[in-house]
Amino acid sequence: MIAQDLSSTPCRNALLRSWRLAVALALACTIAPALAEGVAPLSKGQTVYVPIYSEIRHGNVGTSGKTDSSQMSVLVSVRNTDPDNPIRVVVARYYNSDGALLRNALPTPRTIPPFGTFELFVEHRENLGGSGANYVIKWEAATPVSQPLIEALHTRLQAGFSLGFIGRGRAISEP
Repeated sequence: MIAQDLSSTPCRNALLRSWRLAVALALACTIAPALAEGVAPLSKGQTVYVPIYSEIRHGNVGTSGKTDSSQMSVLVSVRNTDPDNPIRVVVARYYNSDGALLRNALPTPRTIPPFGTFELFVEHRENLGGSGANYVIKWEAATPVSQPLIEALHTRLQAGFSLGFIGRGRAISEP
């Protein structure tokens, strides 16, 4: 076995380069997911499509040709992420799987203060929306603001079995 003097300059430089590369790779792997979304540009308003799964189909197709299904309750949350400016939600329309308007859940515009939240709720017993239901939410602001976070928390809570997941809204148009 040949002994190497690790204190020599070439060995020390190689070790230092390897250590720096390992640290850089570790930081890149840690930070990359956080940077992937980035910071969204400021906006004065958007129309946002929010998928709503008020009914979940599961299991196998039975002899009747249908699958089992479970009703979900859904909490739709519109969160103003701007620290300084309010936003106004001006439309919140709920559509079923066929694209038919079921209701306008917001008869008058609603102002959300900085870091405030506006919520809509689809009850567990509501079965008109179906697996392809959606909300279309339009918001606006007087000045360019940080875009709100619009999510739908779907839950089915019962003894021995619970299900929950979050769906995110997607901007489909600017004002």
